[in-house]
Amino acid sequence: MLIRAMSFVSLALALPLAGCGGSSGSGSPATSPPAAERPMQPMSLSTAVANQYSAQTAAMAAGSTPRPGSVTQSSNIDSATGATADRVDVTIDNGDFTITQDGGPEEWEVSTSSAEPLSEALGLSDGIGMVSREDGGQRIVIAYGRTPEEGNTDWLAAGIWAFVPDSGAPADYEFGAFADGGDPFEQGNLLALTGTATYNGRAVGVFYANAPDGDEAGPFGADVALTADFGGASEPGSIQGTVSNVVTQAGSLGATLNLGSAPIGGSDSGFFTGATSMDFEERTYTGQWGGQFFGNGTTADAPPSAVAGTFGATTSDGTSTGSLVGAFGAERLVDQ
Repeated sequence: MLIRAMSFVSLALALPLAGCGGSSGSGSPATSPPAAERPMQPMSLSTAVANQYSAQTAAMAAGSTPRPGSVTQSSNIDSATGATADRVDVTIDNGDFTITQDGGPEEWEVSTSSAEPLSEALGLSDGIGMVSREDGGQRIVIAYGRTPEEGNTDWLAAGIWAFVPDSGAPADYEFGAFADGGDPFEQGNLLALTGTATYNGRAVGVFYANAPDGDEAGPFGADVALTADFGGASEPGSIQGTVSNVVTQAGSLGATLNLGSAPIGGSDSGFFTGATSMDFEERTYTGQWGGQFFGNGTTADAPPSAVAGTFGATTSDGTSTGSLVGAFGAERLVDQ
């Protein structure tokens, strides 16, 4: 159920921090109104302690530099570089959707063929949610997309995951976001590109906050808009954009996350990283974002048809922490 177009309908997921189960819900993405016009379904929160540690873990992920391949941004950080230590890959095989982490401190795999689906009561009307029991806790994965037609590799996928330990030990919590695709753009073709391209799509993720007067944890959906300037023959240019119309279960944040200018890279389908910033409730959120290009055309000078990646932003004043972490996928506007 992975997507090619990433045209998400209303996002309403819950990231449970205690037991969960039931049957999955799924549906086909369709043309939908702006994120701010789509209501979020209610979610029941877990204990304040669990939310507190989840908020802290999300803050770590928000400040981590994403890594390429399948773009991954998580709370597992290489202390020497400040970059994400995980690498999450997505595969589709005979209709089974599998997410594998094999590049970080701990290997794991969650698949639709073996994991327990999350309950429809969680509001997973347009995504796929899986929970898998592991030694010492449970791993929860939420992903959005659509299974490609047979023989079609031009798909995108985006989602988030968390590991919730039975012990509740802060160091054992994990949180991250990922974005992947079936047709990574040929790196050698990037230098042949000139001019600009605009990409529009959807973003999904989770907002966490802990404060003395209460804790919050819940999903958000948003719109993403990106502009790539492919520069010229001597350098591949840069990309920047925004995540706007951010809607949580409580309503619109009324804030825009700025995806700062990032140089298009010389490897891994133009993999890029940059800084994020957002002003919300008289506080400034900052973090990291990154992504790469997908979708090769029929000629070498055709620009990428899509871009996908991850982002995060966090703020803390010593007594409270707020973070949002998510993933995006966007397609190029063809009538430019």
